[in-house]
Amino acid sequence: MKKKTTKLLLIFITFPLIGSILLVLVSTIILSPQYVFRTIINGDSDVMDYKVFPKRIIQKSSQPYNYKYNLDESLKKMSIDYIYKGKGRTTRLDTFLKETNTTSFIIVHDDKVVLEEYFNGYDKDTVNTSFSMAKSIDSLLIGMAIEDGYIKNEKQSIADYINEFKGTNMERITIEDLLLMRSNISYEEGNIWFSDDAKTYYMPDLRNLALTQTNLTTKYQGKFHYNNYHPLLLGIILERSTGKHVSEYFQQKVWDKIGAENDASWSLDSKQTGFEKMESGINFKAIDFVKIGSMLLHSGTWNEQYILNEKWIKLSTLSGFPLNGDEYKGSFLENKNIGYKYMWYSTQNSNGGLDYFAMGKYGQYLYISAENNIVILRTGKSLGSVDSWEDILKEISLMVGKDKSNHRN
Repeated sequence: MKKKTTKLLLIFITFPLIGSILLVLVSTIILSPQYVFRTIINGDSDVMDYKVFPKRIIQKSSQPYNYKYNLDESLKKMSIDYIYKGKGRTTRLDTFLKETNTTSFIIVHDDKVVLEEYFNGYDKDTVNTSFSMAKSIDSLLIGMAIEDGYIKNEKQSIADYINEFKGTNMERITIEDLLLMRSNISYEEGNIWFSDDAKTYYMPDLRNLALTQTNLTTKYQGKFHYNNYHPLLLGIILERSTGKHVSEYFQQKVWDKIGAENDASWSLDSKQTGFEKMESGINFKAIDFVKIGSMLLHSGTWNEQYILNEKWIKLSTLSGFPLNGDEYKGSFLENKNIGYKYMWYSTQNSNGGLDYFAMGKYGQYLYISAENNIVILRTGKSLGSVDSWEDILKEISLMVGKDKSNHRN
């Protein structure tokens, strides 16, 4: 009886093991050995992934800008109401930030830093990763390329810049469709090797992936559907239209002009292909990234430099309200009253106006409230089980924008 039981155990152990080995081998042949290796070794994405991928350096500004400081210690004691795992809580701001895996938190009000705090092992010199905040930067670069005359306008077919799509159904897709996340390019979420989430993050040749592995579907019907092939295609369009690496164009058009005090970098898919990870890969020190928000707050001018026209900023960041709820049905924005424009999110503030923000995985936020003259940057190792960071940032921007005597403890 013991021998029979042992044999059965060996069968149950051996067959799943053989199946797993076969799956790895098949995936390696069909996809890429480097891709499969990356997914096995690295697993899910992580805030330290700037160390995993090769990178292209984005040099600091030739004219660094240093914010003036008007630090207000009372802001640390500000009472924050928030939802934690479905239940309401109230605590002081500094405690809230530390307990929610926040790594950096900066508030700029009236062009002065009023709060700059670092938590959970981070400080002002620690490198942060943008994750999907990079998509909002992609959008700014498209606007700049249009203004520079490299791209005629956002209504053009993507095939005007990607010859491989000439004469195919992909020719029907416009640059605007990519910016809005409303094309008919199929995208399947998931965690296994064959999911588009993993492919668009770990594939060592993202150009080739976007050019050869994009398929069309009829299931989206022009509705919002988050899709990482969109920023990859925008990256190819930027490369081909400007004749420059995307990070090089970003350095010249944004990083240098905003007065970045430190070098940044843009993660690449691999050393061999050298294509920027358009969906996720800008790596920076916190105080510099905030300056992008200050530039937007000042209608495209900052550090005595003209950077981008106000028309594009408004066009790309602000959704029309009230929203058409059906447009977001089935997506993560359903029932959130948050609009998505050209890779920026916008939300109504309590004054009836619109705040807007860039957002990345694990709760990376660059939040701009023009009505309160405030920019807030939050980076973190995770969401910290907070249900809605945008509501927290909206609450903070309103409170800081008011007479501070109203909320001092």
